[in-house]
Parts: sequence; structure tokens; C-alpha cells
Amino acid sequence: MYSRYQKKKKEKFVDKKKKKKVFSSSSMSERKAINKWYPPDYDPSKVPKRKKNASSTIKIRMMAPYSMRCLKCDEYIGARRSFNARKEITNEKYLNIKIIRFYISCPGCNNTITFKTDPKNAGYTPEEGAVRNYEKTTKKESEDDLLARLEKEEQEDKKYQLLKSKRKNNPFWNEQTVGMENLEKRLQEQHKQQLLNEQLEAIQTKASIDKDKLEEKAREKLQVKINRPTTKHRLPIPTTIKLPKKPKLVNYSSDSD
Repeated sequence: MYSRYQKKKKEKFVDKKKKKKVFSSSSMSERKAINKWYPPDYDPSKVPKRKKNASSTIKIRMMAPYSMRCLKCDEYIGARRSFNARKEITNEKYLNIKIIRFYISCPGCNNTITFKTDPKNAGYTPEEGAVRNYEKTTKKESEDDLLARLEKEEQEDKKYQLLKSKRKNNPFWNEQTVGMENLEKRLQEQHKQQLLNEQLEAIQTKASIDKDKLEEKAREKLQVKINRPTTKHRLPIPTTIKLPKKPKLVNYSSDSD
């Protein structure tokens, strides 16, 4: 049995838990419509297919291709401003390239603004709802400018042809080209020889280092052998030397007398 205070405390704890719901992976998968029920008499061939409308629009996210001004509220729309737009493929074509129409709404007054792609000039042309702030201006050549440009190009071409003919007839030019080729070949050969010499030097230095290391190792081994004490059994040297006793000499002359 709980007291009143304990019951209230328990209720509060339950309420807090209810607020903070933790969804497990199983509950999330149950929400998704993965497993669908099909009746036993279901025939997919009898289901009518949805016809695609050619003039249907597609929702896209895009940026304004140029700076424009709304005709309804005079709102300034800068270039590269992002919009939720609708894309529509028109029946118009230029050199078999489809022309696409875009619909955007003005952020100030919700006015619909439309513009189309212009594949001829590699840009966009405004249609309704807004006007370009800056029109593209291409410098038009006058007849005099065109004639002057053509004359200049013709003179440059003539100069080039003259130089070409002079080079063909001039023997020094051919000799010079041959000399340049010979120089290039010599340089390449010298470079190869230098690389070979460097490789040989590297091999020689490596061999000399290895030889020095081997000599050092041999010297160390000899030194170790010299310094190592001999393990042969030596007899102990006595402190006192015992000499053998001399035999006594007997005098036989006294006995005979």
C-alpha cells in the first residue's frame, strides 16, 4: 500500500515518461506501408494505368537566372535568389533542343512570373510578371568596322604566307632545324649518361659501406677470441719441491785391510 504522497509522486513520474516517448525501430517500421494486402482475386492487368500529361509541371528548387523587377509591386528580385519553382516542357524547339518554361512567385505580392530558356543566345527570355533590370547589349559592327577587320585579317594572312615561303626557300632555316634536333638528341644522351653514372656511384658507395661493416665485424670476432681465457687443465704448481734422495756410497777398502 502506498501513502497519498507516494501515489502522487508515482503519477507524476508516469506522466513524465508518457511525454518523453522513445520510438523503437520496430514501431517505426510498422508505420511504413511496406506489407500491403492483396485480395486473392487481384489482377494487375485490369488496373488502369495512369496517363502521363505532357504539359504537366514539375516542382523544382531553382535560382533566379537574372535580376528582375515585378510589374505588380515593383519588388526587386536579385540574380541567384532561390525559389520554389515549377518547370514545364513546351512544344517549342530550337535545333531539336526543347524550350522549357519556369514559373516563380514574387516574394512581395505572390505574383506569378514566367520565363523561358533561350538556347539560341544561351540564356533566358522573360515572358510575364517581371522585366529584366539590365538588358543584354551586344555591340553591333557597322559596315566600315567589318571592312576594316576583314582588310586587317587579309594583310596578316599575306604576311604569314610570305614568311612561310621564305623559310621554305632559305637553306639556313633547314640547317638550323637540323642543328636544333641534334642538340636535343645530345642533351638527352648526356642526361641518360648522367643518370647511369649516378646509379653506379650509388652502388659503389653501398658496396664500400658493406665491405667496411664486414671488416669491422671480423676484427671484433678476432678481438673476442684473443681476449677469451683458455679452458685447458693446468697442473697446480707445488710450493715445496721434493728432491730424490742420493744413494749412500760404501767404502770397501777399509774392510779388506
